[in-house]
Amino acid sequence: MIRYRMIKNGLKFCSVALIFAMTSCSKDYLEVEPSGEPTIENFYKTPVDAEQALTAAYAPMREMYARENFGAANANDLVFGDVGTDDLLKGGARVNDGPHLYEKEIYSLTTSNSAVEKLWQVNYKGVLYANLVLANVPGIEFEDEERKAGIIAEAYFLRAYYYFDLANTFGGVSLIDSPLEPGEYNVARASVTETYAFIEEDLKKAIATLPSRFDKGADYLGHADKGAALGLMMRVALYQNKMDVVKTYGEQLFEQSYVLADYTTIFEPSGEWNSGSVFEVNFSSNADKLGTLIPRMIGARTKGGVGFSQIKEDLRNEFEANDPRFEASFYNVPGGYGTEWYIKKYSIAPFSENPKPSVGGTGNSGNNIRIIRLSDAYLMYAEAVYDTDPTTAISYVNMVRQRARGENDASVVPDLDGNLSGQALLEAIYHERRVELAGEGFRYHDLIRTDRAEALLGPLGFKKGLHEIMPIPLSQIDLSQGVLVQNPGY
Repeated sequence: MIRYRMIKNGLKFCSVALIFAMTSCSKDYLEVEPSGEPTIENFYKTPVDAEQALTAAYAPMREMYARENFGAANANDLVFGDVGTDDLLKGGARVNDGPHLYEKEIYSLTTSNSAVEKLWQVNYKGVLYANLVLANVPGIEFEDEERKAGIIAEAYFLRAYYYFDLANTFGGVSLIDSPLEPGEYNVARASVTETYAFIEEDLKKAIATLPSRFDKGADYLGHADKGAALGLMMRVALYQNKMDVVKTYGEQLFEQSYVLADYTTIFEPSGEWNSGSVFEVNFSSNADKLGTLIPRMIGARTKGGVGFSQIKEDLRNEFEANDPRFEASFYNVPGGYGTEWYIKKYSIAPFSENPKPSVGGTGNSGNNIRIIRLSDAYLMYAEAVYDTDPTTAISYVNMVRQRARGENDASVVPDLDGNLSGQALLEAIYHERRVELAGEGFRYHDLIRTDRAEALLGPLGFKKGLHEIMPIPLSQIDLSQGVLVQNPGY
């Protein structure tokens, strides 16, 4: 299956921790003098080793958006995920620029698509690194047993995070819960139900132990905390239509100290880890290769970007008149191929206050990637209870709309009618998700999980029963000697 042998034998944890800095601690990065190249056999001896192993387990999460892996930074939901939907045009320099994205746009994915390959490789790398933490850290002696338990809980969160991305992309996948030995590398796929059950169990373990970031210092920002695990559990349940589970974990999340933040600042530097941020991936442009490639990939081509993931008219028309979120989400630059409308949320100057990188080139931006936001959780919760408690659902949607309205007159993004119910209320929730989360990589998944993809994306080439998931990379099937079975239709 995955190139597991190559990854496992090539691990040098201290160098990994140094290369990727400390993804899991605000924007202050570790400065450690390397000494030799520790092996698995003489590593995992001290709490410092455990922290460095955990840092390595976070690295694939940031690699999916980072400068050091160009292919992976083209494979995440921000660039790859919503291409081919009614929200995003592929963009770029010409109609067939970026073959991996072009295949996605015309619904003709091949088993050698480079983005699909990276989704598989990087996520399984994350699974391996998390498994190494879970297998080895319990045997390390700690004076601070609470921190030891926290490291293990973070590893459970990370493994769930990586498997969730795999399940959304491929359906049921090979479930590996410990480091494998030679001869064990080829593992058959589990069912999608089994895969989700595995993810849920990991998240339950994480939720039970993780602290809240509100009880920790600023140096904890970037670590998965209880809120992050609760928010991810809500999303995992939502994608399975387990609305009772969404409700249960949403109520626990809302007990945390989150507050909706000013929409116009959320994606600015001042909005990083704001009061409504549930989880982010940290980036910095203060050193080479510590930044994210996303602003360059989706930036206007005539302004130094690559021009991918341009905003379609259908999405622009979804916004109500004078909705302040429109200006906070998009910007227009005439000229070049495509719609000429771009995602502002991950832009750099002059389109936002995020500075142009001064170190490492134009693909080394310091924008944090927002993974889970409170407004998303509010809307997930509203969707979960709309049919059983419409009044509560309306109240959560209205909290999102009121925050969007800001200081404007009540006629701007007005509150929902308190009498809405049934399908009309559900459609209002769908609308709110689309405009609130525009350009954040949720549209494709939302249309699939709500069974609206065929109706809305069919004219663009989507085929029900085929395009809900992507092909297993042929290279991985070959490596598995046929143990991995391809998804139907590919």
